[in-house]
Amino acid sequence: MSEKPNQQNPKKGEPWKPKEKFDKKANKEKQKQEQEQGEGKQETNQPPQQQNKQPIQQQTVDQQPTQQQVPTNDKQVAQTNASKEQNKRKDFLSHLPIFEDYTSVSIKTVKQIDPLTLHHAFIELCIQYQNGQCIGSTHRCVEFLNALKQFIRDYKLSRQSNYFAMAFLDELKKIFNLMKNFRTVNEGMSTSYLFIRECLMILRDTRLDENESKVWLCNQIDQFIQSKIISASELIVKNATQLIQEGTTILVYARSYLIENFIINYFKQGKQLTIFVVDNPQFGEGSQLVNRLQQQGIPCYQILLSHVSYILSKVDKILVGASSMLCNGALVSRVGTALLACLASTHKIPFLVFCESYKFSEKSQIDSLSWNEIAQLEQGNENQQYTSLSLRYDITQSNYINMIVTEVGLIPATSVKAVIGEFKKYNYVDAIEVPRKEQ
Repeated sequence: MSEKPNQQNPKKGEPWKPKEKFDKKANKEKQKQEQEQGEGKQETNQPPQQQNKQPIQQQTVDQQPTQQQVPTNDKQVAQTNASKEQNKRKDFLSHLPIFEDYTSVSIKTVKQIDPLTLHHAFIELCIQYQNGQCIGSTHRCVEFLNALKQFIRDYKLSRQSNYFAMAFLDELKKIFNLMKNFRTVNEGMSTSYLFIRECLMILRDTRLDENESKVWLCNQIDQFIQSKIISASELIVKNATQLIQEGTTILVYARSYLIENFIINYFKQGKQLTIFVVDNPQFGEGSQLVNRLQQQGIPCYQILLSHVSYILSKVDKILVGASSMLCNGALVSRVGTALLACLASTHKIPFLVFCESYKFSEKSQIDSLSWNEIAQLEQGNENQQYTSLSLRYDITQSNYINMIVTEVGLIPATSVKAVIGEFKKYNYVDAIEVPRKEQ
């Protein structure tokens, strides 16, 4: 009488746990019976054998999976834990973009690109971004503006109308979003984009035809390059020449457009400096600067970033370039700059930043992971659960920066926000000369 309720309980559907326990015990008994059958042992009681014939036959068919699952449960748990750790790493850096390598053919497969309207100048520029031929924030911004000028000259309205500004403003937005697929847009390019957009908004209220609008817009781009890049670099070199005395021992990290021009101009004046060029072997920009200085006949010493601490006792000043200066006074530059800033603070060496004002940003961040760019990402083998990660930029806090050398003068890091406010009043460059409506 006691067995009938036990047989009726599974039919009621509620007791799942007893059913799981019963299955586990049954599986253990089945495994024992299979082992005994393999050794040639047979039990004398036939009724239990008849009851277990069908389960045993099913088990022999599925014998290999069950034998693998039982001993590999611990491994599966370890693999799931490892996969969770990998997912955490991916989630930890999932907001950072990873860029693919494109060719002139495959570049047209990007979703944001229309192959019929994509200009050849931007195809070449995007390939240069991928191949590393166009590096440095200044170089990338100048090439972007030059490609944009070529596109403006070749651009034609789809319909016969005088609304060139509105039509080209839509094309400008598409181009700017296109560049984000190949490299992270730096602050110099963002400032130039805002300036051109402001010019198009002014051009919208005029009566210029298509050709006159193209000429005026290209002239404004030339003015931006001349005012914010070329003339600004000349003033920065002049201010730095007055700041650094002859015979000073300077330490330079990687290759910066401004610092390179400053060193070459300094030696052309007949003055001498002792130069240590620090190189990061991951990118090799320091070797490029050394080759450039040797072509000019300028002696220098090259050292790796890992050996910097051995020569800091001989260094008087540390000079670095900048990708951008943030609103809170933090410096965004190539990875390794923050390490030099910490060492300079420890050894009480002046840490100077060379930066044009058009690279000043209204953004504010305190770490290097909220915004960055992955230079290289390699996954380990199946047996090796690791990820090789290389970032391109890092953040240097304002308290490590002694001075910023700009075209407006020598300013502290806390004055970045004030400079941004002044330039916004003048449309980022100067008061834009509005074309006459009679034209």
